Amino acid sequence: MTPTIQPRFIRYKRLIISLGVIAALIVIVGALITFWLPGYAKSQLETRLSEVLQRSVTVTSIEIKPRTLELTVLGFRIDEKIGSDKKGATLFSFSKLSVDLSIESLKQRAPVLTAITLTDPQLRLVRESKDQLNISDLLEKFGQPEDDEKAASDQRGQFSISNIRIEGGRFEFIDRYKNAEHTITEINLGIPVVANLNSGPTDWIEPHFSAKINGAPFSLDGKLRPFAENQEATLAVKLSNIDLTQFDQYADLPKGIRLLSGYFDSDLLLTFTQESTKAPDITLTGATTFRQMAIKNSAVAAPYQAELKKLKVDLAQTDLTGKKPSQVKLAMDQIALTRDGENEPALALAKLAIDSITVNTAAQRIALGNITLDRLSATLRRDASGTIDLTRLFNSLDTQNPAEPQIQVHVGIPIPARKPGHANAGIKIAEKEPKLPEPARADNKPWVPQIKSIQLKAATLRYEDLTLTKISPMIVDSLDLTLESIDLNGIKPLNLVLQAQVNQHGNFKANGSLAWAPLSADLMLNLDAVDLVSLQGWLGDRLTALLTSGDISFNGNIKASGSPLKIQANGQGKLANFNIFDSKNAYDLLRWKKLDISHLNFVNEPLLLDISTIHLSDFFARMTILPDGSLNLKQIIQSGKTAEPDIAVAAVESTGNTPAASKGETPVHIDKIFLQNGSINFNDRFIKPNYRANLTELSGLVGPLYPGKSGKIDIHGMVSKTAPLQISGTIDPFSAELLLDIVAKVKDIDLPPFSPYSGKYIGYAIEKGKLSADVNYQIENGALTADNKIFLDQFTLGDKVDSEDAVSLPLSLAITLLKNSRGEINLHLPLKGSINDPQFNLGDVIFTAFTNLITKAITSPFTLLGAVFEGGEELSKISFTPGFADIDAESLQRLQTLSGVLKERPSLRLEISGHVDPAEDHEGLKLAKLQNKVKAQKLADDAKKGIASGAITDMTLTPEEYSKYLEIAYKKETFDKPKNAIGLAKSLPNTEMEQLILSHTVITDDDLELLAENRASAARNWLVEKGEISSERIFVVGIDETEESDQKRGSWAEFSLK
Repeated sequence: MTPTIQPRFIRYKRLIISLGVIAALIVIVGALITFWLPGYAKSQLETRLSEVLQRSVTVTSIEIKPRTLELTVLGFRIDEKIGSDKKGATLFSFSKLSVDLSIESLKQRAPVLTAITLTDPQLRLVRESKDQLNISDLLEKFGQPEDDEKAASDQRGQFSISNIRIEGGRFEFIDRYKNAEHTITEINLGIPVVANLNSGPTDWIEPHFSAKINGAPFSLDGKLRPFAENQEATLAVKLSNIDLTQFDQYADLPKGIRLLSGYFDSDLLLTFTQESTKAPDITLTGATTFRQMAIKNSAVAAPYQAELKKLKVDLAQTDLTGKKPSQVKLAMDQIALTRDGENEPALALAKLAIDSITVNTAAQRIALGNITLDRLSATLRRDASGTIDLTRLFNSLDTQNPAEPQIQVHVGIPIPARKPGHANAGIKIAEKEPKLPEPARADNKPWVPQIKSIQLKAATLRYEDLTLTKISPMIVDSLDLTLESIDLNGIKPLNLVLQAQVNQHGNFKANGSLAWAPLSADLMLNLDAVDLVSLQGWLGDRLTALLTSGDISFNGNIKASGSPLKIQANGQGKLANFNIFDSKNAYDLLRWKKLDISHLNFVNEPLLLDISTIHLSDFFARMTILPDGSLNLKQIIQSGKTAEPDIAVAAVESTGNTPAASKGETPVHIDKIFLQNGSINFNDRFIKPNYRANLTELSGLVGPLYPGKSGKIDIHGMVSKTAPLQISGTIDPFSAELLLDIVAKVKDIDLPPFSPYSGKYIGYAIEKGKLSADVNYQIENGALTADNKIFLDQFTLGDKVDSEDAVSLPLSLAITLLKNSRGEINLHLPLKGSINDPQFNLGDVIFTAFTNLITKAITSPFTLLGAVFEGGEELSKISFTPGFADIDAESLQRLQTLSGVLKERPSLRLEISGHVDPAEDHEGLKLAKLQNKVKAQKLADDAKKGIASGAITDMTLTPEEYSKYLEIAYKKETFDKPKNAIGLAKSLPNTEMEQLILSHTVITDDDLELLAENRASAARNWLVEKGEISSERIFVVGIDETEESDQKRGSWAEFSLK
């Protein structure tokens, strides 16, 4: 063998040996890896992990395939902690873990994994108590952070992992503290690649995760570039049919509130972008939905169950950092609140939509766009306490502020406290995390809410007043309300448009502006037949009767503003189909078909009420004087009880700034009041038996009624449908002083129904009779004057009635005096009084005048006749010339009247008594005797001549005859007469002769008594002869002049009726 061949051979031999050794080593290593290492690794893994975890760790097998660089771990299991009561239970396990290592790892000098697959991983987490988990010791042991140097070196390491997969995973959480169990099943995770080795910074990583949370599908899909200079990431989150009742234990709900059902769906996209050295931008878009929500609330005064079919929140653009305004939309379907024990909801809403919600965290402003409430339905009941029961749905039973309870979600899983450290190993992030800028805000600055508009569509409100019985509820339906330009502070007025239907036939419309800080309104209202029955309960116990029907209409404008509040109203009004019912006595009190008010103008400050016309038609009133003497209509509303108002309205005060106020005038102007077809049922229960009367067919006109101007009154009707009634005149009720001048006429009212009054006050019933009256009442400057002309036809008293209140009156005599031959009585009863007298009572004035009149039937019967004849008191006597018994013209007129009275009253008897005045008649008798002496001379002369002269009382003398016969009578006198110069009787003038005769005439008492008798006889004779009165009815009575009082003495004849 040549030297050249030998070295080459040696080199080949050495190469072969080296390769053989390498191959042998490879074979040995492969054999070791294949057959020995798995077993060794299995035992070491079980031993070391068991020691570290203090739990039994078992591995079924470990497979290593050197050829393909695959590692497979089968049947990995970690049991519960040794010594626990659940010994043998599995804490964590998986059936298979496969890891494929690429040969590229050698080339890249960094781990390059082509695939990692974890199959059937299962984790069982148990919460033993509030702060204790079955892995609390592990969390505490391994929860300490890595040191900064090691964390920094880990961050600088390069790697490449592809095809990361978790298949069929399961997580079980057993919460023994809350007595709940939760599972996450079918966990699948797929990440195509995570690498910072040989990959561009702009390459996207697109992970996928899916699972079922308590059977509800859940998925995460995303893409991110964690290693780029400008990091970007998107994450799509989808949840379907999450049962919220399985998690309500972890929501810190207020006491008494319980979640009955609810499901949650979401489809969200989270976007993350961050430029180097800048704060990240995080936005959330998509939608979340709550479905089939049901909550039981027992923490309120009226427990209820709330149901929500669907709540959808659309996140159009939500900036989670708060730097930019976020845009949200909200929609709700089928909301209902139902009281316990009831089937129909008290509050329901078909749909609620908010088309835009803008949240500006930096400016602390939230702006809501158009809020639409579709088909709201609410039932409001007013209970016996006067409270609307719907408010009890929101009144907490606790004394705490209702705003305090807030729903706070606390998962409640205890996590040990950790020191600050890095938890981002392997992910390239900025060296220093920039802090998010804090939005500038004032510490005490409140959030400013804004609402663009609120629309209520097709709403229905049902109002029931449980304080009333047998009253139909008020149902407001087809309710549409629009509010725009809304200032929640109430300073700027909002625009309001409202229309609704009330109880099917009524309508309500409003249009205008409204603010409430302070209150300011300018509204056009149109109410058409709006039912008022169900609202009467707001008067509380002040209303003693029941409004069984009634609706209000109004078309006009209402304004309110200022402080104190000034209210103005103008328009047309109507109260129709009104009926107020006395449920206690089961009859109607007040009712009318129509009360129209046209051209109404009302201002409260200063007070002004101006009305063009009032039409009241088909009205009825039941007026009853109650046993206590009060009027029933005054008690419909009890003025003694004042309810506290919910809204304080400024009272109208008389400031004295206006002329009307200074004069005490009431600023009320009413042009005309029309009455048509009215009736009044009057019942006096103050007396026993009761008195009843009916006024029917009342119609007429009143007005105009202005302060300082008298208005006309013209009303007519019927009393008890048989007696016509007419009231006319003028009235001014609104001036400082009442001005009244009215005339009332009624004809042929039957009197027997008035027996209760006659029995009570005069002690007799009325057997028969009719009443007609013509009365005139005038009031001026507080003074009342009245002229009552009363006509009684066939008035006859009946049986006597025992009554403590009856006054003793000479009724029989009075009736005899007043009643004429036709059975008629005419009375004239004037009255006077002052209405300014606090004790003034018209009834007392009339009754007093009447009793005084009847009482005079005995003391002064002719005063009683004065109520029939003008000047009746003057009939009680006739006057005579002193010394004479001749009837003059004045006395003749009285005798004629007296004869008429006696003829009309055949049952009356007349007594006549003659009277003299001792002083005046003494001288008068002298003159009378003188005249008789003169006439006697004439009578004797005529007899001589054969001339018949008649009675001396009928004789008249001419002046010439008087002078002639006076001289003859003078000469026949026997007293000494004046003589002339020759001793003969001196011729004297008439006057001197008369004086001489008178001075020598002697008058005795017998002469005076005879004069009195002659006067009585003169009156008697005239009544019998001229007046044609039967002498049987006239008696002349004597008078003892010596015992006669000064008041009885006089030159007259006095009459007395019996």
